Amino acid sequence: MERTIHFEVDIAAPSRDLWSVLTEADQIHVWWEGVHAVKLSDAKPGGIYTLHYEEGKEDVCEILQNDPGKLLRYSWKSSEPQPTVVEYRLSPIEGGTRLVFHNSGYLPGAKWDKFYQANFIGWLKMMLGVKKLLEGAHGGNE
Repeated sequence: MERTIHFEVDIAAPSRDLWSVLTEADQIHVWWEGVHAVKLSDAKPGGIYTLHYEEGKEDVCEILQNDPGKLLRYSWKSSEPQPTVVEYRLSPIEGGTRLVFHNSGYLPGAKWDKFYQANFIGWLKMMLGVKKLLEGAHGGNE
């Protein structure tokens, strides 16, 4: 059975600011661990984010679905045996925005265990970093 990394984070910032930090190439390297540059070919489905890491490796993310300000889904090809799917879903809440995060496609077995465990911790740290980044910019209030 496939495994999914899933969590929700409430962020005291407007959805437009959260969307910008999560999706704009010049913002992603600020919070994505180890990434020093991001290139985006097109923000529409079929568009490609290329993540350039400090140690020289690259990840490729193909946009599957983009509903600006609400939903971004992309295929993430990294060091895992096959690509996984990442999804950011934003919804307004009182005082800010709720980010619902999914990273699906982790298969069972030892071959996948290390990726699932490392990415769970990595994604959680990065999304909490996004929260801290935005709430610091907004003083904890919208």
